[in-house]
Amino acid sequence: MKCCAFKMGTVTEIRYNMQHRLTFITFATDVSNIYTSFILIVSDTTLVMDEFYNEISIDDLQVGDLIGSYHSPIMTMSIPPQSQAFIIELK
Repeated sequence: MKCCAFKMGTVTEIRYNMQHRLTFITFATDVSNIYTSFILIVSDTTLVMDEFYNEISIDDLQVGDLIGSYHSPIMTMSIPPQSQAFIIELK
């Protein structure tokens, strides 16, 4: 089994769940098509980096940012699918 899958797209929504200390980042390759959307489940163990590979906070990401994500190949069968994020790169 592969360690990670890679996906790239534009951030369309950022939601915080303080109770479980999680962040949900929705991004899409085509923001006008829901079927290209994907939700990343971001935890304290997720590495978030800027375009120079410096570590940044999840709070530095904004709607409209272009990101690349290494995430678990295991995902929900919902629309949009959800998967645990390992690394997020701001492009």
